[in-house]
Amino acid sequence: MIEANAVLELLAAHRPQDDAERRSLERLRALVRSAADPFTRRERDHVTASAVIARPDGRAFLLVHHRRLDRWLQPGGHVEADDRSVFEAARREALEETGTRRFEAPIGERILDVDVHPIPASGDRPAHVHFDLRHLLTTSQETFEVQAAEVRRAAWFTLEDALVEGVDASLERALRKARAEIVGG
Repeated sequence: MIEANAVLELLAAHRPQDDAERRSLERLRALVRSAADPFTRRERDHVTASAVIARPDGRAFLLVHHRRLDRWLQPGGHVEADDRSVFEAARREALEETGTRRFEAPIGERILDVDVHPIPASGDRPAHVHFDLRHLLTTSQETFEVQAAEVRRAAWFTLEDALVEGVDASLERALRKARAEIVGG
């Protein structure tokens, strides 16, 4: 079970890059402080975990095409009851969605990026909000296999190709931050 205080410590150490991320960070802190269990889907709005997966040289990123949202995203999803940390949840989701088994964590369990975004209603699930903690993983694994039903496919993209595919501004920010962490500057 994830401890709210441990997440609040990680959030206290995180430095947002821009005003949008700053607002997301403030909203995330408020949720973690106020929700009975912000890490469960039983809360309408809840914390999620994702991973920006890069090549070790930072030249490409592994993105997944989400079926329901019909767009390219970083692998990620809901925190499960047996996840010991949000970082562990991000690694598990990355494995489930890409089949990639060999990851390095160049910045450890430190948070790379924070984003709060709406999720549209679907079936019996009402519209809600994901409070996403993004982590950085790298892999040199060449082949991968999609294992999660919500993912159509996974593919490597350069930053420029990801922008052509229409990744949103928050994912662009995270990809740029990941590349800067890997190559410096």
